[in-house]
Amino acid sequence: MASLVRLRRRKAIERVLQEGRSWANALLKLKAAPNDLGITRVAVIAGRRAIGKAVRRNRAKRLLREAARLHLHEIWPGWDLVLIARPGLIGRKRQDVEAALLEALARLGLLREGTHDPVR
Repeated sequence: MASLVRLRRRKAIERVLQEGRSWANALLKLKAAPNDLGITRVAVIAGRRAIGKAVRRNRAKRLLREAARLHLHEIWPGWDLVLIARPGLIGRKRQDVEAALLEALARLGLLREGTHDPVR
């Protein structure tokens, strides 16, 4: 199973937010910027204003991280991704989050051809 490499430094996250391409749907917003590392790194943001209390924010972040981890092998290497939880994410199942993430990745052209499996 592939390990999710987390994007942690504030400066790197801000670079992606400022320079990256984006796509949003009801559940999440995805910002993506290329990196020179040859690996894909992921950061997850769940704001208090959009999501609410800590329990909801933590669940939203867990759902987004798990969806990214499950589909990491389908994403072209060499990208920094920032996943931002939106209010529609509250109360949704993992399959819904996976479908929303795959839609965003496909719209930005970050999915490898022929690796997309339907969400379980």
